[in-house]
Amino acid sequence: MPNTSVRRPKPPGSSSLPKKARVAGASVGVLAAALMVAGPAAAKGPDKIGDPLPDVPQGPVQVGLESVTRDIIAPLAGITAPGRPTMLYLVDQVGRLKELDLEARRPVATVPTVLDVSQLLVGPVDPKDERGFLGAAFSPDFATSNTPHLYTYTSEAFDPGIPATFPLPPDPQGQCDLKGVQPDHRSVVREWDVATTSPLTFEAAAASKVLFTVDQPQANHNAGDMTFGPDGMLYIAFGDGGGADDQNCQENFDGKPMFGHGPDGNGQNPTNPLGDILRIAPSGNDSANKQYGIPADNPFVHDHPKGELPEIFAMGFRNPFRISFDAADPAPTPPALPELWVGDVGQNDIEEVDVVHAGGNYGWRVKEGSFVFQPSAFDLKGARSDAFVSRNAPGLKDFVDPVAQYDHDDGTAIIGGYVYRGTESPALAGQYIFGDTSRRLNNAHGRLFATSGTKTGPHKVVELRKGPLDVQLIGFGQDASRELYALVFEPGATGDVLHITTN
Repeated sequence: MPNTSVRRPKPPGSSSLPKKARVAGASVGVLAAALMVAGPAAAKGPDKIGDPLPDVPQGPVQVGLESVTRDIIAPLAGITAPGRPTMLYLVDQVGRLKELDLEARRPVATVPTVLDVSQLLVGPVDPKDERGFLGAAFSPDFATSNTPHLYTYTSEAFDPGIPATFPLPPDPQGQCDLKGVQPDHRSVVREWDVATTSPLTFEAAAASKVLFTVDQPQANHNAGDMTFGPDGMLYIAFGDGGGADDQNCQENFDGKPMFGHGPDGNGQNPTNPLGDILRIAPSGNDSANKQYGIPADNPFVHDHPKGELPEIFAMGFRNPFRISFDAADPAPTPPALPELWVGDVGQNDIEEVDVVHAGGNYGWRVKEGSFVFQPSAFDLKGARSDAFVSRNAPGLKDFVDPVAQYDHDDGTAIIGGYVYRGTESPALAGQYIFGDTSRRLNNAHGRLFATSGTKTGPHKVVELRKGPLDVQLIGFGQDASRELYALVFEPGATGDVLHITTN
């Protein structure tokens, strides 16, 4: 059972911390560099915008929340498995995949664990840690295949003796000494075979197949969500590597200089996965390491003038923490590809909702939301980011602007959700339901938002409650009937899975 004495975690984007025993009530992986307060602009040039966007108003639809279960610590995602329509599978950041029976009497007292990956993990070690078990997805043929699979994204120990599939980019000489630095951890994408179907269990960790590994320079901005699209391909989200401003030499949260961001930042570096959303065919074997496939219609398979990885679907993200497809989208016919909804956590000013297209560049770190991002100067003796946003400038037309955005008067880190396609709450039909982890840093005032479900923008963001939640929002779930769930931390207690309802 969860340890109810553990204090509440902080949203994704937090700090790198020394390794110690894992805390049983640990963290949400959202982002804490996003939560740093902007300092005064140090560089001359573009003017800082003090209040970039209007406040988020109350929407015409208000929602209720019904507790489904509190037998969970840090629920980051709620997903489904084909052939199991009454179950919602919960990704618990501390290392467990739990099977929630939605037909059981609520609140459900005990939710069994079907997979435990805690022994593989680095983190979470305390409520500020963004590492851990961050994402999972069942194969589309899970109900019909003789060899059904589950895929997971985990934060695991860096091993200098085993090269990563995707090592960090080389860092140029700069104004700080980066000798002897090494990655904080390694992101690992694994494939698991089913051991038994009733009850559902999976093979041991030693038998799981590692598809690929990615070195992570800092502890935060891991993203980690994964989902199969209507095209049958697996989409995987990666953050920019952590720290702040996506640049080297600033002092990170752990007191060490940032590294591993190359000369221009990972968001604009298409030669590694950091800051990108990948699209792969797990059953293939034509990748460089022969452990998975590269879809032939990926945008950079045949045209990669800047050395773009063929796995990349889209780039230019800071921390695309949660991603989802609109369930109403039909399976595409090549060369058309599905559109993906993404909540990308901003830094000091802007949180954004993106509708992602193949080959799109979503701007980070050149842009934050629809604004120009100014990393400015920085003080090597402190961790504060003095970055800010300014008005758009000519020559930035190659970047895709968000379909919706809000500023830090209304939150600190966006939590991406789903376009509502259920039947219980028709007033929400077609709207993108998402939220923010906390209106102010660590005050447990999560918020629920909505914006139009159409795929063009910009769209107005509205609030679905009369005030902030008294919990920290860290994820969303969608069941087989397309009903939605808010996943939260309760102050001083456990996590909670909350069914979103309307009157």
